[in-house]
Amino acid sequence: MKPFTVFAKKKPRTCLARAYRCKVLSYCTLFLFFLVSPLFPYLTSLCVMGVYSHMNEKESLLATEEIRLHIPGGLKTVKSDWYPFVMTYCADWDFKRYTGNPELSLTILYNFPAFSAFRGCSHLYDTNSPYYNSFYGAYLIKDTSGRPFGFTETDSGQFLPNPNEAVQIPEYDFFRLVLSEFGVNRENAVFSWQVTNLSGPQNYAGLDGFTRIDAHVTVNGSSHVQNGFTPSYLQYGYPLFPCEAPLAPVSMYGRLYGTYLKEKQVSLYFYIIAADPDVLEECDRRILSKSILKP
Repeated sequence: MKPFTVFAKKKPRTCLARAYRCKVLSYCTLFLFFLVSPLFPYLTSLCVMGVYSHMNEKESLLATEEIRLHIPGGLKTVKSDWYPFVMTYCADWDFKRYTGNPELSLTILYNFPAFSAFRGCSHLYDTNSPYYNSFYGAYLIKDTSGRPFGFTETDSGQFLPNPNEAVQIPEYDFFRLVLSEFGVNRENAVFSWQVTNLSGPQNYAGLDGFTRIDAHVTVNGSSHVQNGFTPSYLQYGYPLFPCEAPLAPVSMYGRLYGTYLKEKQVSLYFYIIAADPDVLEECDRRILSKSILKP
């Protein structure tokens, strides 16, 4: 006797088609929700900046001079108040044009305030945040003529800091790489750097010979009203915080730790520029001073 077989009743084709359409509609709804959620610009920033930073690192002074420098990012802090990782930008060509000196090469390592979970953009734009308009990182600059940029060499072979020359780097960084894309131009640009403390030499990031420069800084703020698209929005997100006074100057606190790596003929400056002095001190103590440098 043949085994008794029970056949399941097939679903009508119309039911299968309806279920398929519902599934597609659900996926489309979730995708659209993702596109308008604060998570989308954040993930876009992580992807774009991860690739772009890696491309720049290959052409930077870190690669050409074989300098191993690691600066912790926001993932190393309990509050995650900074972007997850430090980025690299090779500014050689533009900095040469800015200074009028074809002998200069500049590499910038930088980090900026974390993204808001509700706004989908960095607190760089948030005038109510202690992290407003703030950055930290490092500058590496080489003069191929052999001159120590930002320093004066004495007859005894010492390298004394030249703050007036060193300040050209953060000034360039703010105006050409950040604020110009938000609407700052020669007519409305504000930049003042008043040195309040000059001390050293001292140990920093595990190496001796650093000079510390503290300053009061007045510079245009990043808060502005969006007018079209600029590539910076891929990095920081669109400016979605309330803006009462676009690009209004803000009083900030700056700190540089500078040294000259004679063997590499490279000037190195660790830097912090913050709107709140407590943010500066905390960043210095918990993040920047934990950097690892192996020239």
